[in-house]
Amino acid sequence: MSRTREETLATIQAENLSGYRWFEDATNDADVVAIQRTENGWVVFATDERATPQGRREFTEEGPALEDFLSRLRSANSVAAWQEKSRRENAPRYFVRELRIDGRLVPARLFRRRETDHGPVDEFLVDVENWAPDTRGVLDRGIRFPLDSDLDEISDAAAREVFAMVARREYIPLTRR
Repeated sequence: MSRTREETLATIQAENLSGYRWFEDATNDADVVAIQRTENGWVVFATDERATPQGRREFTEEGPALEDFLSRLRSANSVAAWQEKSRRENAPRYFVRELRIDGRLVPARLFRRRETDHGPVDEFLVDVENWAPDTRGVLDRGIRFPLDSDLDEISDAAAREVFAMVARREYIPLTRR
């Protein structure tokens, strides 16, 4: 069954989804999901924090394009809601730098940002439960310029997985993100 524009718009409204461009130019909008009509069909893409199109996918039929658009929009809204919830709860945010060792991508450095009454505090894990200040500003640059960074934000569960690796002194690829 192919999705229609009316069904898609009704779903967007019912689920209170935001951050999209509906058949309009999205070249100057950051962090949106866009669908556009082209000469050869339809195109769906997202824009990053610099409004650069990412993940451009072309379709010859409108129904599959609308499905892809709605799927991406739901995902973007889900991630945004999770990030907002984390910020509200003052939960620390974790970031990992991974290196390829013996052909496997393994955690090499774990960073965290925690909020205090005086602003954010950036740290990196030195050893089990031993954090040091990120005096070089690696994490701050990674957050402000994610496209130029080799850091990836990970979940609390993935951070716990890294803590366990540090305790065992055995580094293996992450199973969670």
